[in-house]
Amino acid sequence: MRTSRGTRPEDDTGAFARKTLLATLVRNRERAADRPAVRFATPAGWRTTTWAELADATGAVAARANTLPAAEPVVVVVDGSAASVAAVLGLAVSGVDIALVEEGNSYLADRDSPFHRLGASLVVRPAGWIPPPDGSFTTMTYDELAVAAGPVTAAASEARPDGEVLQATSGSTGEPRLARQPLRNVLRGGATYREVFALGPTDSVLVTVPLAHSFGLIGGLIAALVSGACVWTMPRFNVRRILEGLTAKATVLLATPLGYRLLAPALPVPGGALRIALSSGGPLAAELAGEAESLLGCPVRQVYGSTETGLIACHPAWATRWPADSVGTAAPGVELRARDGRLLVRTPTLFRGYAGARAEAGTEEGFYDTGDLGRIDGDGHLFLAGRKNTFINVGGRKVNPQRIARILGECPGVVDVFVYGAAGDAREQRVHAAVVVTPGTREDDVIAFCRARRLMPYEVPHRLHVLDRLPRNAMGKVDRRALLARTGDGDAGLEQSEESEEST
Repeated sequence: MRTSRGTRPEDDTGAFARKTLLATLVRNRERAADRPAVRFATPAGWRTTTWAELADATGAVAARANTLPAAEPVVVVVDGSAASVAAVLGLAVSGVDIALVEEGNSYLADRDSPFHRLGASLVVRPAGWIPPPDGSFTTMTYDELAVAAGPVTAAASEARPDGEVLQATSGSTGEPRLARQPLRNVLRGGATYREVFALGPTDSVLVTVPLAHSFGLIGGLIAALVSGACVWTMPRFNVRRILEGLTAKATVLLATPLGYRLLAPALPVPGGALRIALSSGGPLAAELAGEAESLLGCPVRQVYGSTETGLIACHPAWATRWPADSVGTAAPGVELRARDGRLLVRTPTLFRGYAGARAEAGTEEGFYDTGDLGRIDGDGHLFLAGRKNTFINVGGRKVNPQRIARILGECPGVVDVFVYGAAGDAREQRVHAAVVVTPGTREDDVIAFCRARRLMPYEVPHRLHVLDRLPRNAMGKVDRRALLARTGDGDAGLEQSEESEEST
């Protein structure tokens, strides 16, 4: 059953956003048909797709997508290639709701993930991607989708409303959910990045984070699209390819704090043209920001937001100085409030709610409770103090401990489990799990089970603590502080698990 349609605002029943997206592609093609639109990193080097080629591929996908059921969303496994970009854009032009997932992500192999509850039957994928073995989805490669069922045209039925983009949240208060963003918000978010970072057709945007995530999709792909800039993408973080992009005069860089830490030993790049470096996915330490600035030749600007809200705050291109530890000032159209220490925001790109939820996103006077703790100084600079909810931030990738605990609990021999984040090397977090197991159950068996469930390497517990029992309070909840004392992770594990979430 379709879960995302049915409660559309009156001004969202037409095809305005789809027409805007198509017009943007047509304009870029008319202005620079032979200029690079997408450069994708492959094992053999960079593969270039021009604006004319991207427009044609998008049109072919849209024509084929017009033959798909309008009431059913489509899942797209996004690897960052031009073919995956054309699949996303073509489906969006046709008015189909699209749920994005990173290549290699374990969600589609997890029958209890929100993707299985979405009501989608079709997964669009790269040629080498291995579908879940249970046959729960029909799959189609990017190339198969791009084979038009008729004339190659991106014209879409006026009867179809604009679609939605659904992206998995970190689910810090429970299992991950799919946030519903209307296409118009996605385009508006890209336009905001264009505005605050002064992007234009001469820019080359090097994206080192997955396009399936909000930061990569909106801050990278869509911002480049609406700016007429070339976007450089890669299937996964690769220092060598990033250095090649910087050497080839990339002007904008998107990375997580971990990405900047991994890049630092390989920098500087002689003769670089970088003018904007953006960081999101977690707190950026002042020491790391200073080191990266000295090596890159430009400051690293923090970007703060979420899948639900879009961009909340940032250090815009025109700002030259800002207080240490500030995540920036409010983005255009954003209102900030700090109430009892909790940060409330009202943004022009606030999501509609979660797929499958009966009610829309809970707001108060149009404000969304981020769950982050923060303060705003007299000059409007936002400072984050932490987060009450718990998630694990592994190098900028959000790992939901409840989900990992559920999967561990399905392992034969595991009687009880609690998953949490603990401090690792270089101030990065690692996934730890305290487990109670039956006699004869080995740690290797538990880890092998996680891998067999197709968890990503960063999701598999880095360490298992085998206990005779989990300490619990009078309400039956795990006593986190007592557990950490028993595992030896102590207060560091407690504090690390409560860092704030910065995901846009």
